[in-house]
Amino acid sequence: MVPQTSCRPDYPWGCYRPEESRQAVELKPTRERFDGNEGWVEWREGSFSFMFDESLTKTQTAKTTSTSNELSTSDMLFPKSSSMTFVVLSESLMDGPGGIFLGLVKYTDRRIRPSFLGQSQVSAFSIDLMKKDGQSPSLTLYGREFEKAALTANPEVPCDDYFGTLKQKDYVPLTNDLNRKFADPTIHYVAVASSITVNGSRLASTSQKGKLYVIFDTGCSGMTISPDLFEEQYSLARSQKAKNVWDKVDVEFKTSSGSSIILTAKRPITTPLISNSPWGKKLKGHLMCWDYRF
Repeated sequence: MVPQTSCRPDYPWGCYRPEESRQAVELKPTRERFDGNEGWVEWREGSFSFMFDESLTKTQTAKTTSTSNELSTSDMLFPKSSSMTFVVLSESLMDGPGGIFLGLVKYTDRRIRPSFLGQSQVSAFSIDLMKKDGQSPSLTLYGREFEKAALTANPEVPCDDYFGTLKQKDYVPLTNDLNRKFADPTIHYVAVASSITVNGSRLASTSQKGKLYVIFDTGCSGMTISPDLFEEQYSLARSQKAKNVWDKVDVEFKTSSGSSIILTAKRPITTPLISNSPWGKKLKGHLMCWDYRF
């Protein structure tokens, strides 16, 4: 959870006020890398809450917990809301429209400072960034009671289409290989792709020699890809005299039922990773990081 230290009258999403928080106990400032920049950050503690519309959640809450009369939805999802740990970045590391930036990774190695969802009872979430039928883009957080109800297909609980009856739905399986095998300190939302095709030509595939890992990251800008694949595609595009190096990107996945799905992006902003050893241990295979454009 990251607020900005800078504040201007034109910020539409509010400003950070240091007097409303305190320095985190036993958490000294650290030097962090953010969006290609590196600098010192401060760790603090303060109260946290969403602006919940309780009129929309009381029905759901009452059907999923016997303590609904005592606890609000905010209290259920964020029981430590009176003392949430967050990090403050300097203006040199991040500047923008103000407000608070929320990371959606929950699980990390023990040596990593507390994550936002790691301090919550949120067990799942869904993201819908498409504007359709008059609906606004949304982030939906689910507590453990919703998860239990969805897994048992309880018809009394109003779970939406994204988190409905999981046992009856097809999905792309996730893996923790990057954390378990290649020293990634956070457990990103990662899937293994069958192949990546760029401008109609197969660029890479998962094989016995290595897998094609894809990190789904709503905070990423465009697509970041292993440097060897970036260079290979650049050379191929030049030899083909292509107008755009990354005109159309198709990535294929195998689902839990064995069928295939293809996610496509048109001219994604594409940059190479710094190395094939992003966490110090050489990656066996290739790595991509995506934003929501796919």
